[in-house]
Amino acid sequence: MRFPLGRPIIENTRLEFINLNNVLTASKRERAHRIIGYIAIFYHDISELIFLNQGEPFNAARITPDKRYIVPISEIVDKARKATSGILSEYVTDEELLRLMISSITQQPLKSNVDFTRIQPRIFIDRLKGTKFNGFIWMRTGLEESFVQFAGGLIPGCYIAGRADKVPEEDIYPIMAKPETGVSIFDRISKAIDEQATPAQVEMFCKIFTALLKAYAHPLGQSLVLRTAVFSKKTAQKEFPFLEGFKVDADLIFRGEVVVEPKSFSHGMARMFDLLSQSFATFLGKESELIARRVLTDYRFALKTLDFFDHTKLKL
Repeated sequence: MRFPLGRPIIENTRLEFINLNNVLTASKRERAHRIIGYIAIFYHDISELIFLNQGEPFNAARITPDKRYIVPISEIVDKARKATSGILSEYVTDEELLRLMISSITQQPLKSNVDFTRIQPRIFIDRLKGTKFNGFIWMRTGLEESFVQFAGGLIPGCYIAGRADKVPEEDIYPIMAKPETGVSIFDRISKAIDEQATPAQVEMFCKIFTALLKAYAHPLGQSLVLRTAVFSKKTAQKEFPFLEGFKVDADLIFRGEVVVEPKSFSHGMARMFDLLSQSFATFLGKESELIARRVLTDYRFALKTLDFFDHTKLKL
């Protein structure tokens, strides 16, 4: 696949020569890497994207010739770490392009496969302008994806596959006129950048729950703690379905991968945390809360940034 580009940070570099974790954490070390943009990883049959805001990964997607969908950031990172082939590029773009790219994946088009044998591209664009259209056009020509943004019937941005800058409106008509170009109309652009919980946030909660379960296992035994944890997860899962992506192993390791917005993620984890501590209070009384507090203390500042304590009954 080819996408609209931007200013390159890394371009067309073999994946085995890249430490992706270092790339994703570069913004913590150097201000120059606090960018808005995306990382594209190209395999022989698939393209994977990691979207960046101030250098931090906030969402990810997988693109094939037939499908395009959001996936956990950690899934892409793990795959890249194990891969023996692939090409990686990283580009600085504007936020508008990221919103268009993500919206084309997360939203359903108003109309797909516009037929230009019955209407000329220029007439089609003029009609959209006349309706004060707010949305965008997504174009795919073979493996190339391009976007045309509308705002109140005006076109503030045309982003063409393989091009680094916005292009004039005139440049889109030859692309739209090609018989092999598929054109879809989307009537809405996400107002805010769609965001998912980061691998670091998911890993933190996995560590918290693993430590919590193991701490409770000392006085109560592993078998009782495991049964209680599985039951608590199933209960919380009714309200927060994303918890289905987590598992509790027989050795009380809590693990999983999810695609969920950070605040919903924190809220769901707080709900499960409360269910666990309340269940164990039946056996341990006040000691249950003391164990929970000890586990959370090391993570309290990170948890506060996620509003975790706004949703849990335990306050630090």
